[in-house]
Amino acid sequence: MRFLKLQVVLLLVAVIAVGAVAFDIVMKNRAETELATQITQRVAETNGVQARIHSFPFVGRLLLSGKVAEVDVTAQHSAAGGVSLSDIRVRAEEVELDTDAAMDGRAVVKSIGRGTVRADLRQDQINSRLPKGVQVRLQPGAAVVSGPGGAEAKLAVTDGKIQLRIANRTLLDLALPDTKLLPCRPTAEFVSGAMRLSCSFTDVPPLLLDLARR
Repeated sequence: MRFLKLQVVLLLVAVIAVGAVAFDIVMKNRAETELATQITQRVAETNGVQARIHSFPFVGRLLLSGKVAEVDVTAQHSAAGGVSLSDIRVRAEEVELDTDAAMDGRAVVKSIGRGTVRADLRQDQINSRLPKGVQVRLQPGAAVVSGPGGAEAKLAVTDGKIQLRIANRTLLDLALPDTKLLPCRPTAEFVSGAMRLSCSFTDVPPLLLDLARR
């Protein structure tokens, strides 16, 4: 009889535990979906947005500390000023969320510990703006320019602009895209087929502040 009672108790504990985990997953998924939807609506010409909240348990940790370990937002493309960025990733760590909003399925960020962002400007975006006969091939650590004077060409990010210079001639003077997904002034490095822009920040990005005010 005691064994039967113990089995019943263990079964009830298991049911409660499974139910708690399921509730936790549902609430986290709701907050992620809402965050991705709001970013898509508020950042023009942006698609393929996904949001991930890295925290388990989500509800328990949120109720105890008001924080989650990490919020990760990615987007396939975002256009601004006629320039399209690809493979954007915004990551924020030690994120303080509005607990009441989170329980309502919304991700409202109050503060962060630190964050990073990276985005790729693909070489076809650069080549489409160069004079006829001049092309750039981007590879890890280098920009190879073909065309007249290509051996002396320099491609770099200077004062918020992407510039391509050959000798004393500026062939490209392109302002960095003004997008809410890029909340800090980036540095650049060359990777295969793209110029990778990246930077770090400690304040809540304006985009997430906008979501908090809605």
